[in-house]
Amino acid sequence: MLALLDAIYGTWFWPDRAFAALKARPLIWQAGLVVIVLNAADWGRRNGMNAAGIALSAILGLMGWVVVVALLRLLAFSMGRDPQLNELLTLTAFGGLPWLFVAPAQQFGGAIGTILGLLALAWFTILEIKATAIALDLPWWRTIWLIPMAFLAGFLAIAWSASFVGVLASLN
Repeated sequence: MLALLDAIYGTWFWPDRAFAALKARPLIWQAGLVVIVLNAADWGRRNGMNAAGIALSAILGLMGWVVVVALLRLLAFSMGRDPQLNELLTLTAFGGLPWLFVAPAQQFGGAIGTILGLLALAWFTILEIKATAIALDLPWWRTIWLIPMAFLAGFLAIAWSASFVGVLASLN
């Protein structure tokens, strides 16, 4: 448990050092726990705390995390990189930790809540880019384009799959 707390603290205050340590020794169960907590907190922020919603949020969050990271890995492979999946999963999970500050920031309300929320989102974005760059051994400026491409690839895959199923269903 101490290693998990060290990784969380390090991610918030010394991300370069923490991400290097996590890459050297990725602990996927800790990363999964971080994703579950982030999704449960976000669900609670938006919908209130109920067990079924939190469980669904955790399952969907874990699935989405694995799919997006797998797409990132495939895109990195197309750029000549071959990152270990467990390293990429671990670093991107811990890179998402600033998301925990979105709900507290919104509690301030008004302009201060908006500014604090935007700062939390900026911190989240910066750490995700940094985590992905370290996991892939790429400069941050190349990573900036890789992350949105992974999301776009996921959306396109879903759209194409839905169209394919629609065509199959229309064949009588």
